[in-house]
Order: sequence, then C-alpha cells, then structure tokens
Amino acid sequence: MKTRLLLAAVAATASFVVACGGEEANTGSPATGADKNKQAMLDFARCMRENGVDMPDPKFEGGRVTMRAGGPGGKQINPDDMRAAEKACAKYQEAIKPPDMSEEEKAENKKAALANARCMRENGVPDFPDPQFDENGGAQIRIGKNLDPEGPAFQKAMKACEKTMPGFGTSGSGEDK
Repeated sequence: MKTRLLLAAVAATASFVVACGGEEANTGSPATGADKNKQAMLDFARCMRENGVDMPDPKFEGGRVTMRAGGPGGKQINPDDMRAAEKACAKYQEAIKPPDMSEEEKAENKKAALANARCMRENGVPDFPDPQFDENGGAQIRIGKNLDPEGPAFQKAMKACEKTMPGFGTSGSGEDK
C-alpha cells in the first residue's frame, strides 16, 4: 500500500498535514514511491529546522502521517521566517508527491475531511475550520492562533472524532490568513 498524502503544502505561518494510507515495508529493494515520500518529508522537516523553523520530524503511525510546524502548544512562527525557510527547502517540499486518486477517492476523502471538521466543531472546538481542497484531492487546514492542538479540548475532540477520520492524521498550528 502506498502512503497517500492529502496535504503537503506548508502554510505561510504553519502547517497542517493530513495523510492516509498504509506505508510500504522496507524490503531492501529500490526505494518505493512511499519510501521516497517518507524520506522527502523527513528531509523537508530537517531543512526547515536548519533554516530556523521549529518543525519536528513527521510521525508515521498506523498508515497516518502527521507533520507540523510550530512549537508545543501551537507556538506561532514568524511568517517571514517561514517563507524564507520554505524557499530554502523548496526542493524537498516539491519532492513530496500527492497520490494518484480516482475521482471517487477524491470525493470520499473530501467527505471524510468535511465530516471530521464538523465533528471537531460539535465536540468542543467550535472554530475548527473546514479544509480547502486542491485538484489532486489534497486538503489543507489552517488552524488559527485561537486554537491549541495540544490543548485538552482539542485533544478530547480528536479522540471523539477518530471514527470520522479513518486513516487520517492531523496536527498543526498557525494563523488564519
């Protein structure tokens, strides 16, 4: 199974990356598309840190990919610093390839992402935004500075809404534009 990256773009002040699908096992054979995507995400996070943006390595758990920018508790990132780091790390970000999805898969992913956003709002995070979708089926969610992804209300809602996001991982902080 290949990792399906629904969101690879890092927002101007933060990132919120959502991904689904299984990871391919490392068999010692030449790198697969999923392996290359995983390495590109690791390289991108490393490059961002080297260029002054607090971005931990992405987490790859149970077919989910969680990638974020910003420190603990939704620490804000200076937009100029983010833009400069993104420019310096563009080759790694460009190497993160979206999956090839059928129109049906895109519709299913959109439906699931919207259901998750609605669930988050209904479970204690009233300002949780709807995702924005691109032509590849990718989704981007900008979490404003009024939301704390590490806070108890957000975490409680995440747990309550797990059923609406099978295969999805979420994380992020930042400022709405």
